[in-house]
Amino acid sequence: MKKIKKIFVVMFVCLGMGGVFMASGFADTGCESETNDRIVPELALCSTHVYNIGGTKNPSGADKQLMKDVVALKTTVMTQQMNKQYEYLEAMIRRFKVQLEKAVLTTGLEAKGAASSNSSSGTTFKSNDRNIFMAGVKNCNNELLPMDVMTCLNNNMNTISNMSGNADNISLELRKQLENDFNLLNNTTVNSIKCTVTSKTNNVDCLDYKKITKKKDFQECFDNMRICLRDKSYALSQAARQQKKE
Repeated sequence: MKKIKKIFVVMFVCLGMGGVFMASGFADTGCESETNDRIVPELALCSTHVYNIGGTKNPSGADKQLMKDVVALKTTVMTQQMNKQYEYLEAMIRRFKVQLEKAVLTTGLEAKGAASSNSSSGTTFKSNDRNIFMAGVKNCNNELLPMDVMTCLNNNMNTISNMSGNADNISLELRKQLENDFNLLNNTTVNSIKCTVTSKTNNVDCLDYKKITKKKDFQECFDNMRICLRDKSYALSQAARQQKKE
């Protein structure tokens, strides 16, 4: 029991330094040799199971059970480490995808004449329109019909969502645009439908960009606006259908 605990401890110590590896069970790998300083028995999972406990012939009795336990422990630890590496790689790919989509969108907007919003270059987005705070959006207050306002706001929301990278980047420009558009939506009367203008987590006012400083609040305010936009758009659509029937 002491020997198996020692092997288990050594495995975890070495995992933090570089992980475990698998080795074949053939004699020419040196997996069975105690003098081999290339393959450490405590770390290697040899296909010839007896090599995993430093032996060279099939064990019996207590040593046979020890061999089974060591192989099981090594397999478990290796599987856990492989899963952690997979999760890390998956998260890295997701972040890369978001950054790539953001870069593509930003490049496309800049190609159409929008100013750069890259803070690292020392420049920020500037607009003479008091209802536009970021590149790629429109002043929906210029629309005359309520349904056109809804369509415009929906397009702006898609741009905000893409530029924020699922709220991983809630810049000042994005928060100001969200506040501006949410105010317009909230003030556009459609069948007395009321928007939820506070985040449920911290009860933050979604109509004040200075309060929307946390990722969770930004996401919840964005979701509140999306729900209200959907409700008002549906009500306008139903009213238009009813008017056609009449």
